[in-house]
Amino acid sequence: MDPRKDSMVAGERTIDKPELPAQGYVFTMSADTETVEGEGQLKLGRHRHFEVFCDEPERIGGQDAHPQLLCYIAWGWVSDCSPSLRGTCT
Repeated sequence: MDPRKDSMVAGERTIDKPELPAQGYVFTMSADTETVEGEGQLKLGRHRHFEVFCDEPERIGGQDAHPQLLCYIAWGWVSDCSPSLRGTCT
């Protein structure tokens, strides 16, 4: 089942229902990543129309101008936790 084809009408959305579909969801996401030449550890990630920068601390060659990649991963993990797990994701 492709979640992008679900209803976006409040009350009909998957998030408004008590259970997920029994067959689950199947979809693929992709993103491009590149280093920024001459900028130390600075990296640029792109997905659709979004751009995200990540950097590393100065002690390992970065400029500490943007969050580290693992911070983005941690934010995604916490925001993706079900309400029953929220607060327990570390």
